Amino acid sequence: MEATWRRIMALLSEHAPATAREIRSPAPVEHLAGLRIRVGLELPPELLVWWALMDGVDDQRDHGAGNRSGQLIPKGYLPLSVARAEEEYARQSQYPDPGCCTSEGTHRKQAGADGFPFCTAVLPLGRAIDGGLLCVDLRQGEHHGRVMEWYASEGIYGSGWASVTEIVDEIAERLDDYVHDREASPVISEGELTWP
Repeated sequence: MEATWRRIMALLSEHAPATAREIRSPAPVEHLAGLRIRVGLELPPELLVWWALMDGVDDQRDHGAGNRSGQLIPKGYLPLSVARAEEEYARQSQYPDPGCCTSEGTHRKQAGADGFPFCTAVLPLGRAIDGGLLCVDLRQGEHHGRVMEWYASEGIYGSGWASVTEIVDEIAERLDDYVHDREASPVISEGELTWP
């Protein structure tokens, strides 16, 4: 993860400096400790490593069509800071999935299962401009750590990524593809990275 992230940052610095500038330095240790206490579930090691390498972007800034430089994650997601992940988690956890979340804090469904409206065992790690969230599934089971998508109208469902590591690997691979074939995605224009 660390070597891949260094490669991503080197490629961004050279080819998409506006995007590279949006990425914050490592997350404060106290923010990570506070998040772990609030969530009360085991966080995937690769997510902790990623946040130890960077603390997302300012997702509350205007990243509309004219400024999409913070959309580092494919499908147009902005990586959340640890503090913003905790805020989103607290906000969405008010609407637990009655078919999964129990009053005792346990979960009837295994990791990777869809749910509605939200499951208190999924933790946001990215946000789309249209309000969707990219989350990591902290429920028990074979798919612990799977990345899920969430929209208010649809609830949580699989994203196609099995882990945070897969997201980081895909970013690196697609940036490498761009360097070798400017027709490949992502698109980099005026120093900003965007995903078609």
